[in-house]
Amino acid sequence: MLFRALIICGLFFGSNAFAAEVQGLYETEVIAKSQSVEDKNAAFKEALTSVLKRVMAGEDILHDSVVQAALADAGHFIKQYQYSLIESNLDENSSARIMRVLFNEQDVLNLMKTSRLKVWGETRPETLLWLVVEENGQRSFLRADMMPEVNNAVKKAAKQAGLPLLFPLLDMEEQQRISVSDVLSAYSKPLLTVSERYGVVSILAGRVVKTEDCWKADWAFHFDENIEQWTMSCGTLNDAILIGMEGAYGRLSKYYAVKPDIHETGSVILKVSGSGGVNDRNRVVHYLNSLTMVKSAIWVGGEAGFNRYKVGFERNQHALEELLGIGRVLNPQGEDNTGTNELRYQLLPERFN
Repeated sequence: MLFRALIICGLFFGSNAFAAEVQGLYETEVIAKSQSVEDKNAAFKEALTSVLKRVMAGEDILHDSVVQAALADAGHFIKQYQYSLIESNLDENSSARIMRVLFNEQDVLNLMKTSRLKVWGETRPETLLWLVVEENGQRSFLRADMMPEVNNAVKKAAKQAGLPLLFPLLDMEEQQRISVSDVLSAYSKPLLTVSERYGVVSILAGRVVKTEDCWKADWAFHFDENIEQWTMSCGTLNDAILIGMEGAYGRLSKYYAVKPDIHETGSVILKVSGSGGVNDRNRVVHYLNSLTMVKSAIWVGGEAGFNRYKVGFERNQHALEELLGIGRVLNPQGEDNTGTNELRYQLLPERFN
């Protein structure tokens, strides 16, 4: 029941379980072998593939007929693209350039309404990452300042997968309570117990091992009372890290993503305390409108220490309440109002946002 407690904490008590607004989901960088039409279109397709893999949810995303049609005409969805002014050092071809591609989010979403797939919005719960790095027979936790190569690979992979991460403090208290062996053990209780202090809903534990020729990886993902594991036998460091991030994304997105064409709608009034001035009201409205399910959010007035907001949403109210509770902005207050037409929240101080 330990991990069930973590899940409940994460879903309903926003002051402990933090979410992040992931920026740049519809923007990416790829390498174009040249500026020819053929190579440009190939780069567009690669870029759209990268974007769809971090916003769509479902089985065999790239085999979906709607996705395949989109990839065949990837240039149609581009809002802006630009080549770097110098050659890429990531490709042996001297004419290769890094290309930055920004897609039109609404155009992509409109197309995906005809797909069986779901879409995961920008607001996503943070995943706690415990990463063990093994080199020359020595195992140690990831230390960003001491392992810049691994740290850069983690940041790059997390951005590519659209996965917001938290990192353990590894302070004196944690060093006394948990070891590398505990993280790698098949017995997960010590890991879950130490992780309680972070109030997360998901934990990703991994080991990357540098061998003579390549890197190998072992990953375990703890979420919703389940543990899933996967491995990679040999690849680059970036591949070893990315397979972990993409695995976590795949499991979380299936839980949190929604169909963009859901017709079940509703509205609810949020009474929010702690929101005084215009800046606070704007922050609440901006947060609400950033949520995938929310179709409209407006301030409708104030009363006795509360500000009232009318929120129109798709899907169902229970799902909305779960989503509201995982952010760093609003914290559920008072009695259990689940299912009622008026919900009470407290605006958290901006330092938590």
